[in-house]
Amino acid sequence: MEWVLLIVWLSIINGALGGQYILNWMGNQPKFVGNKEVGVSPGVMTWWRELSKLLWAVIAVIIEISRGKKMKYLWPGLLSLSTIIICAFTGVIENIGFFYLPRYYSPHIFVPYVNVYLVFLPFLGKFLFNATIRKEHWIGVILVVIGLSVPYFPRIIGAQTDPKAILDTTAVIWIIIINMCLCSQQVLNNKTVQTVLPNVGANALVVWREIWKMLFISIALFIFPLVGNMMRVNIPDTVPATVLETQVYPKLDDSKRAFLSNYYEKSNEQYILKKGLSQDVETNIKSIFKSAEYNRFFALFDGNIFPKNWWPILFVVLAGLSGYIYSFGFFKLAKFAAHFWVPYTNVYLAIIPFIMFLFGQHVTTYQIIGAAVTTIGLMVGVSDYKRHKVDEIEKTYKESDAQEGKAEYTESLK
Repeated sequence: MEWVLLIVWLSIINGALGGQYILNWMGNQPKFVGNKEVGVSPGVMTWWRELSKLLWAVIAVIIEISRGKKMKYLWPGLLSLSTIIICAFTGVIENIGFFYLPRYYSPHIFVPYVNVYLVFLPFLGKFLFNATIRKEHWIGVILVVIGLSVPYFPRIIGAQTDPKAILDTTAVIWIIIINMCLCSQQVLNNKTVQTVLPNVGANALVVWREIWKMLFISIALFIFPLVGNMMRVNIPDTVPATVLETQVYPKLDDSKRAFLSNYYEKSNEQYILKKGLSQDVETNIKSIFKSAEYNRFFALFDGNIFPKNWWPILFVVLAGLSGYIYSFGFFKLAKFAAHFWVPYTNVYLAIIPFIMFLFGQHVTTYQIIGAAVTTIGLMVGVSDYKRHKVDEIEKTYKESDAQEGKAEYTESLK
């Protein structure tokens, strides 16, 4: 029965995860949002996504209560809530990155790399749950490393010319951050389920997680713009020539480029801001640099919660629905040690290149091979399940307590 549960939920999670990455990408492409400038920052997208997930989870909880579930089963307990809060914090960081990366890269370029942490799960399973590290784990690790390297073979031999197929430094930093966040969440999801009070279901856990995520992202959207204004990040005194000419100017129309050229003088390899400018001029300069996302970190949190272009929010809300589905599934499966099932949540990796090809993206044979090998590597690590039964992790609150609560709940339904 354990494997039936795993297979059903893994199929659902794969569909929801794969769909979310594509929706995140579509919401960041002008051609899918009315052929207009996207105009919505990753931070604002994250806010709407978490609001959407929270609303879907609340609806599910309301249905549970209407069917007789007691309110006390919505409280997970302080131990479980503490892990939920940490998951919420890392989840907000991760989601901002997942809205940043699709602005510049197709999902089939970056998604395989945000799951590198999976090769470490067997070793974390050994450390946290005393799970056995088997030869299949080592084979899987080798295949994953090969799979992630294959798309870069053209670059290694000097044949790669498409810059959008190569992750830049900022993208690599985000991928490292996302890996750390995702890895911590897989472990903490186990701890959440391990320490939760009896009869508290997955929907209640999702609701608490989304409440804290909404709190964290709301604070970030309020504080970071204030800090950016104090630091004058969008009125730089000096700008490297390569940055202004290759990253800022291409995003501006002729009038805005001409305006900046009136107040920035080129000296060697830098543009220097003139002194003694009026407040109006500085305000215009700030607006122009902000529109070009000059400071990529603070640009993550710019913009109004209620944007001019609502099309991106539609994709974000849909992504929130799929996000709720897979979050529910993760909590349902988190009673099993993560390294037994998490690798199978990424089977969609082998399919995404073909889907993005249908969207008109440039997909190379190397990328297809890399995605397939990576997926196989992630699955090999749990391929000997016939010799190793999937056991549930030991819970803090024992089965006798759960049975007592279950009997009380059953009696209330009579």
